[in-house]
Amino acid sequence: MKKAILIILISWIGIGNIMAQEEPQTLFSGDLSLSKIGIMINPGFQGTQIAGENAGFVVFRAGLVFDDKITVGGFYGQMINTVRPASFSTMLPPQAHLDSYQAGGFIEYTLKATKVVHLTFPLAIGMNEVEIDEEGRGFDYEENKTFFVEPGAQIEVNLHRFARLHAGLGYRILGGTIEEAMGVPSQDNSLTFNVGLKMGLFRIKSTPSN
Repeated sequence: MKKAILIILISWIGIGNIMAQEEPQTLFSGDLSLSKIGIMINPGFQGTQIAGENAGFVVFRAGLVFDDKITVGGFYGQMINTVRPASFSTMLPPQAHLDSYQAGGFIEYTLKATKVVHLTFPLAIGMNEVEIDEEGRGFDYEENKTFFVEPGAQIEVNLHRFARLHAGLGYRILGGTIEEAMGVPSQDNSLTFNVGLKMGLFRIKSTPSN
């Protein structure tokens, strides 16, 4: 009986010690305040390849910034140059070319954002559409739509409290096909070069200095 009572007392002491321990810090804990939340917009440029040809996209991102470490948001990109692959059928008119856009979401980890020069690691997940287009013709062409995942690494420079310049590389990995059309090339697995300007309140409320 004494042994049983002793075991119970030891157990309660152990539980008390566990309960007395400090709560772990988590990203979405109850003490998440405005001092740890921010917003940002990010116009930029992306260079990559479609059907073996160089392609450039204007890309716009926007998101919420948590503790100046994790950014979560969405993006949209539109191809801005004319791409006509050598593999195009001779039956297509000379003015026919590829058009493409991309859209999706991203999560990005920023390492030591308070340093003038630091690193960020974005991961984009989205969809890419490629279609054959022709000046003066309506939206009657078929297109390829494909899921993709794109991890990357960026060097970022704090230009100002509200502005950061970034540049780096990513690698686009194609996933499942949503829609496929005969004769329309898709964007292959490819290296991407990204550059842009982040602007915003990376912390909506500044943390008071000691």
